[in-house]
Amino acid sequence: MKQNMRGEYANKRRASPRVPVMLRLPEDVVRRIDEELNGRDVPLSRNNWFLEAVIEKLRRNRSGEQNGA
Repeated sequence: MKQNMRGEYANKRRASPRVPVMLRLPEDVVRRIDEELNGRDVPLSRNNWFLEAVIEKLRRNRSGEQNGA
């Protein structure tokens, strides 16, 4: 395995298996997401955008629980 500059292993996140999930969204929401993705300087897949959004939401929820919200 390759180490990055901080000595961490780059493949650490890939250790957990991916589980396919079907997601149904309104067309206008998908269009807005695609517009956001197309406007980026660095390409990001729709799948990775969803993954980042879910992780951000989970962190916010966890943070709210720890702050007594």
